[in-house]
Amino acid sequence: MNALLLTLVAVLPGADAATTLQPAPISVGQDITELITQLEGGVPAEQLAAAQRVRDLGKRGAKAVPSLMQCLSSGEPQLVAASVEALVAIGPKARAALLEALETGSFGDAPVPPGPVAGALLQLGKRARLAVEAYIQAAERGPELLQILEELGPPGLPFLVEAAADGSESSAGALRSIRRLAAREVRTDEPLDKALKRVDDEDLVGAISVSWTQSPRRGDIDDLRRWIESERPELVETGLWAAGLLGGSAAALAEPALSRASSPDPQIRRSALWALGSMVTADPGLPVDAITASFPGASAAARKRAEAAAEGDALFIWREAGKPLGFRGRVGDRARKLWAIAPTWTFSMEPFPPAPDPSAAPAPLQAAVGGLISSASSWSAEASSQVDAALASRILSQIGVTSEAALTLWSGWLESGNADLRREALVGLRSAGRGAIEFEALVIKQLSDASTQVVAAQVLAAIATPTAWTAAVEAVAAIEGKPPFAMLVAIGRFDLAALRPGLDRFRELYREGHYVMAALMIRFGEEVLEDFSFELGAGLADRRMVAAESLGHMGAAARPVLPKLKAMKERSPIAQQLLVDAISRIEAGG
Repeated sequence: MNALLLTLVAVLPGADAATTLQPAPISVGQDITELITQLEGGVPAEQLAAAQRVRDLGKRGAKAVPSLMQCLSSGEPQLVAASVEALVAIGPKARAALLEALETGSFGDAPVPPGPVAGALLQLGKRARLAVEAYIQAAERGPELLQILEELGPPGLPFLVEAAADGSESSAGALRSIRRLAAREVRTDEPLDKALKRVDDEDLVGAISVSWTQSPRRGDIDDLRRWIESERPELVETGLWAAGLLGGSAAALAEPALSRASSPDPQIRRSALWALGSMVTADPGLPVDAITASFPGASAAARKRAEAAAEGDALFIWREAGKPLGFRGRVGDRARKLWAIAPTWTFSMEPFPPAPDPSAAPAPLQAAVGGLISSASSWSAEASSQVDAALASRILSQIGVTSEAALTLWSGWLESGNADLRREALVGLRSAGRGAIEFEALVIKQLSDASTQVVAAQVLAAIATPTAWTAAVEAVAAIEGKPPFAMLVAIGRFDLAALRPGLDRFRELYREGHYVMAALMIRFGEEVLEDFSFELGAGLADRRMVAAESLGHMGAAARPVLPKLKAMKERSPIAQQLLVDAISRIEAGG
């Protein structure tokens, strides 16, 4: 493979950019000469706007081809994507320049990365596609080529399938690339079905299919077992990954997976450890950066939705209270009822996950606990294998191991320079509850690190000493901006003495619109009456309703504000009912 193919891999259309460019405004009548000038000499935002305008011109933008080719070297993902779109829109008149760049690795004096060039050519007819295919066939097989094929998006899928089927050392990497591609694309069977027609290995067809669909089923267990026990790395790794996605449904595969947890191949070893951890619960394995597409559905948007859903319906309504009442109006009475109970979430949500029952874990894992502790200790000593140590630790904590050996391992990690090890140590100590009290000082130190502070607060809530609680509240109060929701849940049941150091900060956040802080403030009764009373006069109805609901949950302590509440009239029926409910609760003294 030529040198440029090894070094000049660029992001293709569809890839996420580190920053988002906003195209600069341009006039509708701007002619091609002006657009070329802007492509060649403008700032990135102006270049992006010009490339988009040339795309809209289609064939009439042919004079801009050289300028667009230069933009492919910019390294700015959005500009590269827009330039590819413009070149494709120009059509055959852009083909010669793209073919030259694919063959030589440059255009004019500027090196051009092959990925975007190949992506454009695949959309410009049979001749161009044949050139790309010849280029790929001649290229050296390896990670660099797989990265380019992956970046091509769906058009790269047939080439990745071919790479997976060629029996070389790249087969496992090709399957990982298929999984990554599937994780960010809208997947359909059609391109896969066409690509698989040339593959006659039944097991490999199955591995490619499950990698693309990312939806293994319980009925696949026998196939997954056969793959995990095979001698082919690409099948072993795929079988373990699929078992991890199945979660507890794949518990029958614990024994063969455990045998792979000591593999010298790091990808197989890590996939085995991740799969074993997922088998302890009914849910799929937790996302891990070291495991390709380790989140079912795998897209960032799906992951974000799943995380947000953890707060529950009532809390979602409460958190979204800054939106217009029409948002809640569409869900009517249900929204009113959910919203009304939201300030009491501190008494209905567990401050930290309950400790697992070790006897519920698959028998092979129960028997392997000692070996996992020993392996985790050994792996943690080397930077290259610390991810394996963290994965092994996760298995122990998900089983619910709290032996002296495990606590010794985790307490030692709390002083590690590796944040992942410290975080996994805290997760393990969390299950020990008050059994972790001797490590309280070490846990408190983790509150100063954003990557460990949430779990540290949960451990301190479980330790349940006055010093532990006070440290957690002070850490929440010291965070700039909105504190992580899980930290608020962790301190939600603390007594007033522990919450008091954070009261001033809770008030500030509430005034800034973080309404969930009201759930902590109402615990202070008369001390916060003025805060809520002031908000009853807010111009935004949602702010008034948050205050009214909070006062309602304070009961008798809010009676001094009753005249003000009774004088209020809300135009929205839902808002008026919330107001009536709050007044009733205060009058009842509940």
